[in-house]
Amino acid sequence: MRRKYAPVARLIRPGGDLVETVRTHIGLQLDDLERYATERTRRRLWVIIWGFAFIFAFLGARLAYLTTHADTLIQATKHTPQKQASLRPIITDRHGHLLATHITTYTLGADAFAIKDAETVANELAYILPHINLSRTRRLLATNRRYVELKRGLTPKQYLAVLNLGNPALKFNRDEKRVYPQGALAAHVLGFVSSDMRGLAGLEYAFDQYGLPISVSAAAPAVENAPLSITLDIGVQHSVRAEMLAGMKKFKAKAASAIVMDIHTGNVLALVSLPDFDPNHPHISAKNKNKAKQEANYAPHFNRATLGVYELGSIFKVFTAAMALENGGVKQEDRFETALPLQIGPHIINDFHGQNRPLTVHEIVVHSSNIGAAQLALATTPQTHREFLDRLGLTQRADFELPELAHPIMPDYWHDIQRATSAYGHGIAVSLLQALTAGAAMINGGILYRPRLIDDGKPFGVRVVSEDTSAHMRHIMRAVVTSGTASKANLSGFPILGKTGTADKVARGGYDRTRSIASFMGAFPAHAPQYAFIVMLDEPQALAETAGMATAGWNVVPIAAKIVRRIAPLLDIMPMRQAPQTHQAHKDTPAAPATHAENKISRAEIEQATPPLYEEKL
Repeated sequence: MRRKYAPVARLIRPGGDLVETVRTHIGLQLDDLERYATERTRRRLWVIIWGFAFIFAFLGARLAYLTTHADTLIQATKHTPQKQASLRPIITDRHGHLLATHITTYTLGADAFAIKDAETVANELAYILPHINLSRTRRLLATNRRYVELKRGLTPKQYLAVLNLGNPALKFNRDEKRVYPQGALAAHVLGFVSSDMRGLAGLEYAFDQYGLPISVSAAAPAVENAPLSITLDIGVQHSVRAEMLAGMKKFKAKAASAIVMDIHTGNVLALVSLPDFDPNHPHISAKNKNKAKQEANYAPHFNRATLGVYELGSIFKVFTAAMALENGGVKQEDRFETALPLQIGPHIINDFHGQNRPLTVHEIVVHSSNIGAAQLALATTPQTHREFLDRLGLTQRADFELPELAHPIMPDYWHDIQRATSAYGHGIAVSLLQALTAGAAMINGGILYRPRLIDDGKPFGVRVVSEDTSAHMRHIMRAVVTSGTASKANLSGFPILGKTGTADKVARGGYDRTRSIASFMGAFPAHAPQYAFIVMLDEPQALAETAGMATAGWNVVPIAAKIVRRIAPLLDIMPMRQAPQTHQAHKDTPAAPATHAENKISRAEIEQATPPLYEEKL
């Protein structure tokens, strides 16, 4: 028989039970509803019980682990900087001169609660530690805190002196500190570390991230904690930095940079970027923070040699001429009309100091003709032009040990106007390291070596131009110094070859003719080049002695000449009494006298000392 339920209205009355209403609504008897509610409550209680049981079990297990491993965890926490320091190698230059190491220091603290006479203790510490903040020390010791930190960086001698005070309330923590004895001299190469000995820049960062090799000898196996010897020559680095500082100050430039490289190995002997910083105290002062934010490219930590990219102007004419001779079907005797401006679409290309006559490839580079360089570029196909820049490593990021590496800026399109302007170094921006690496290949016989700071004894290179083309380029670049735009580098005792470049800086809507990048890329000695260099000033100013000019021939060229005069003897290249013959157009033409006049070192001995080892790839 079907059960009947009373209407809801009949069950709701003043003082009545709402359960009767619900029971009627859902179709359950009162005893069924009570049983349902009881079961649901029981299930919820079990869920809560199991949840609490799980939480307490986890906390108990964690507590047991921490209790049984307390000593290990405390030691690991306490000695993390020391372990990191022990893994971080001592860094030396190629002659073994110390560049980076770590020392033990101590942090002085105190149990202020246990100190009764804060004044006396503070005075005793001030006598031992002259640089301690006396007023701060008194204030901290006068508190009731169980631990206050008073002074970091105590030397072992200071540690013993404080220890001899015999005050048990004074506490010590042992720390490891990274030290750079040469200060700012090689800051951008070495980089710096954090307070917990983590590498933050330069080789210090690269060592943590990539695990740079410790042993640099091909015959010797890697040894744990062995010094890391890098290719820098600290004497050369000092000379280059000193001359760049003087030149930057004289010409009121915003920044400066220079690199010196062995053209037969790719070893970097000097790398300077100014302004620089002291890696022992790498933090920017509050006074300079706002300026650094506004002008990031002029911040002390910015590496202009590898991270900055610049339009280097006429230096690119060396690459353009080599490309035309190598791949463009252009011969040395071919002439190109430069008397009239070159028009490509709506764009017109002019010469800064034109010769108003047809010029050969040799003359285009020596007289730095934009019109001629553009025609040389257009003599090759667009694909050949782009592939040549690829082979020189000018279209991709450099392969180098430092982490501060920039991607070059290439034109968005590769039409005739872009090719023409890139022929004389506009519209394409590369780092100084990339330009020097490519330039060295134009000089050393046509081999592009990978630049490096770690010498494993196996220089790796690929052929990018023929020996004939390289010989032509040496001859042309020597003429730039003897009779072209770099005449102020024509030293009597140290023959140099090279190419200048002056490029207006990019501004909104075009170029700013009041601001420029002045650069000079070259090599020495000219008769048998061993070392290449590049020197750059960012926004040099015209002076009365420069006839109101701010171009490279007036500023970076004389700086480079001073650098060569200083570093050549350090590299065992003595001055010559009689200027040697320059490289001729053909490689079988005699190019140098048999000996140096002063030190009597034969050319064969020089070549034997630096053999052009490479793995050739066509």
